[in-house]
Amino acid sequence: LFPKTYDLAVDTPAREVVEVLLTQFEAETANMDWEKAGEMGVSPYGAVIIASLIEREAILEEERPLVAAVVYNRLSKDMLLQIDATVQYALPEWKDILTYEDLETPSPYNTYLHKGLPPAPICSPGLASIEAALSPADVDYLYYVATGDGGHFFTSDYQEFLRVKDDVQE
Repeated sequence: LFPKTYDLAVDTPAREVVEVLLTQFEAETANMDWEKAGEMGVSPYGAVIIASLIEREAILEEERPLVAAVVYNRLSKDMLLQIDATVQYALPEWKDILTYEDLETPSPYNTYLHKGLPPAPICSPGLASIEAALSPADVDYLYYVATGDGGHFFTSDYQEFLRVKDDVQE
């Protein structure tokens, strides 16, 4: 379902609303190279799921391809994705800070517990996130941590990730 402002009548049936949003998604993404998804080992639907993860994780535009790279790199190494946004999606209400207990929330969407992609998108991604999912950065990053200023620190070194995470959380 494509995220956009729509001008619909109050009594528009739900099925019609969904059709409008789906049609808009098709129109907005018609010129995208969906074959790239297959080249990266996922279906077009898988790329949309990845785009939803990017949408929820990246605030800064320039970080979207980097988050995409981390997702694909972790998938290729059969690692848990461990994306906080998937845990947030599984929780009954939004939390500013996740606890270790939250990370154990039983849900097929919890990428701390289940390898691979969640079963469906966790939000409706915008064009920038879809583009990043189809064209990730060419980097070897496996980890990132929010720096508290809206951005993230990216690395391929786990020990460096832990050091920065500790610094940020102090």
